Amino acid sequence: MKRLTLRTFALLTALSLTICAAAFLCIWLALPNAGKSRSQRLFAEETEQLVSALRVTEKQNSEPLFTDFIRETGAFVFLLDDEKNYVSPYTFERARADIDNTGYPFRFLGSDEDYILITQYNNARSDELKRAILGSVPFVAATVVILCLIGSWIFSRYTTQPMIRIGKIAKKMAELDFSWYCPDIRGDEIGMLSVSINEMSDKLRSALDELNLRNSALTDEIALEKERERRRMLFFSGVSHELKTPVAVVIGQLEGMQAGIGVYKDREKYLARSAEILRSLSGFIKEVLAVSHLDISDEIERRPVNISDMVKGLAEEYSDYAEDSISAVLTDIQEDVTVYGDEKLFEKALGNIIGNAFAHTSDNGSVRIALKNGGSAILIVENSPAHIHEEHLPHLFEAFYRTDKSSEHGSGLGLYISRMIFEKYDIAYKIENTADGVRFTVDFGNYTQKTH
Repeated sequence: MKRLTLRTFALLTALSLTICAAAFLCIWLALPNAGKSRSQRLFAEETEQLVSALRVTEKQNSEPLFTDFIRETGAFVFLLDDEKNYVSPYTFERARADIDNTGYPFRFLGSDEDYILITQYNNARSDELKRAILGSVPFVAATVVILCLIGSWIFSRYTTQPMIRIGKIAKKMAELDFSWYCPDIRGDEIGMLSVSINEMSDKLRSALDELNLRNSALTDEIALEKERERRRMLFFSGVSHELKTPVAVVIGQLEGMQAGIGVYKDREKYLARSAEILRSLSGFIKEVLAVSHLDISDEIERRPVNISDMVKGLAEEYSDYAEDSISAVLTDIQEDVTVYGDEKLFEKALGNIIGNAFAHTSDNGSVRIALKNGGSAILIVENSPAHIHEEHLPHLFEAFYRTDKSSEHGSGLGLYISRMIFEKYDIAYKIENTADGVRFTVDFGNYTQKTH
């Protein structure tokens, strides 16, 4: 049994016994006097009733009235004549008596004699009541103590057990265990406290779940930001590496032409080569600026973009460039497929994918471009014959990654930029080998809806 229950039980027992003792003392002191006063009032009423009965009773028939009155009340009865001589109520013989008391005058029925009835209350009955009260003290005291103990025990259990349960549940809540509920749903304040504890448990659980979700999201965001920072470092390291060689070549050619040594005497030839390298660097710098803009911009444009027309235009543009090397360009483009986003960014991302398909297709190969909208716009670009070694597939979207290290084709940023655009809009994408080629799939998902 808990200490709260013990303390409540002891306090209630002591309080109950004190109250009972005080009540019994009051009864012992006041009841006899209160009983005596009441008995005297009743005695006076009974005396008046006796006088009334005597007035309608003949003298020779009055004896039973006196006998019954004395037996019922235990009082002393005196009957006086008009000269205040004592008259026996039974024989009506007269005798001198020194009785000086106020009585009730009356006449018997059919009699002209005046009589005075004097009655005196017998205190023996009050004393008997007092003795009865004192005699009942042990039994009453034992009964009161037992009832106080039982009542205090029941009340203390009824009162403190819910508080003990609430205390245990509060301790569980402090340990972040919200699987417990207070079962004491009652109409009093303890019931209200139980309801409040349950509501607080639900709210704390919801708040903790939300805090865990936010903490998880923050952890993911921190991890993502670290990954972005790592990518930035690798990107700028790659940029410096990519810029170093062509800049050194241009500087060497210009210094050679300036000195007029060796082959560099042919200034026109090497000026043309330097100009070509610088044009290539200009395009490379534009790609770098595009990557930087995507990396620092948090704005997401959502305007309707007709990618059916966009994909058709890109297919025709790259078909013109590769008409001598590509034997077939197969298109299956559904009309009026609209997504919501940034038209320039989508054109850049899809242009890189379609351009790569044309650029990495063997002579007399084919390129197939399909665009369908079955609740979700899906673009498939497949070129054959072609193949990418499996070890290269996970790295194709990294900056400056090339499957052929000796190849100078492209800046190595095309698929990296496409990846950044797709991730910015949460668009699913993948590249995979097929039986005789390479397939790139872009799933625009709910970006076919403006409300996304």
